[in-house]
Amino acid sequence: MKSARTLIGLPVILECKPLGYICQATPDERLDHLERIYFSSGTGARMIERDQVDTIGEVAMLVHAPGKRAQLPESFWPRRAISTDGARLGAITDALIDEDTLEIHMLELSRGLFDDFSSGRVRIGRFSVRAGGEVVIDTPEGGEEA
Repeated sequence: MKSARTLIGLPVILECKPLGYICQATPDERLDHLERIYFSSGTGARMIERDQVDTIGEVAMLVHAPGKRAQLPESFWPRRAISTDGARLGAITDALIDEDTLEIHMLELSRGLFDDFSSGRVRIGRFSVRAGGEVVIDTPEGGEEA
């Protein structure tokens, strides 16, 4: 598993030729998987669809298509997280993804600056997404410690 934030800055490689560097990864609306990956190239931003990615390694992302020109969308992160009873829990700041399938397995919850420093961020495995984009945490404890 790899953090979506650690993808930022990885080179994008097509047939041994560097195309640019990843600048944003965008998940689908339900937070099931990464849908698009944006990278900066010498001519501006370009976008790669999920099915055009071969693999994401430790030092680069390999693709089998050059992608297409695109404008960067608004940043997806952070996103508000609430409990099932509507209480605000914090902000979703990252996602843990499978490098081969680009599926999102866990989300990272920040409960605030003090809590992040004192006890760390929380990883959430069970969640759902409301129509307004809020993430509803389904676990009784709010997640498991990272």
